[in-house]
Amino acid sequence: MLNRKDCQKAAKRWQTSKRNLNEVLRLIPSNYVFTISNEVIQWIKKHNQNDYFHAYFGVHENKAIAMFFPLDSSGSDLSLKEYGISYVQELENEIRFVEQEVTTLTKIAVLSKDLKVISKVKKETLPLPHHDIACQDTILAEVEDWRNDSADWFYKQIKDFNGDSIFNVFTIPIEDLGAGDCDVIGLFAFKYSKVYSQIIPTIIFVQDESDLLENTKLFSIQSNVFNWSQPCPPFCREDVSFKILEV
Repeated sequence: MLNRKDCQKAAKRWQTSKRNLNEVLRLIPSNYVFTISNEVIQWIKKHNQNDYFHAYFGVHENKAIAMFFPLDSSGSDLSLKEYGISYVQELENEIRFVEQEVTTLTKIAVLSKDLKVISKVKKETLPLPHHDIACQDTILAEVEDWRNDSADWFYKQIKDFNGDSIFNVFTIPIEDLGAGDCDVIGLFAFKYSKVYSQIIPTIIFVQDESDLLENTKLFSIQSNVFNWSQPCPPFCREDVSFKILEV
């Protein structure tokens, strides 16, 4: 946890650091990730009053950190004494991506009045996806794109826009954190935005796959991976809600 004042300082340091390519690449190498502990997840869920929360990026103790801000019902940052954080660093262990499709096969047979089979039909119900979950192959490709191209992307943002176009905060669905009974790993990735006609950063969240395999639901695609998040910039339409940046 980090107190509010130190979070504000960390956010300001990130905004200064992202003007320098060497500093950005030192803080966020292409293979770095962050882990949200189950304790922090439970803390976010306890305070959050919205379907989303904010993950700000900052620099604390000369390292990049993600800072997690619960939101009020209007979508603005809650003003609390301290906030959950996670250091951006290398993976400690391998992680597994799991995707499990659940379908239902319905067999319908019709007998005539004289008990003759006059019809046999098989209907397979296809899975219905969660919100904006891409298939596993697409997500893996997005993660690989970040690993291969993030240095060039940072270079272009700094060269063309002095780093102002590099993300400060991500808006993330609270459901991407799961039930809060296991840690969640956040991986940086790239996806294409039709709105801006360009590649933009996103965050892929990966949960413990055992929770998926033990809690299967019908008519759905079960995955331990969630890939919906919006970075600001460029998605700053509701920037009035980003209270931590008002310093």
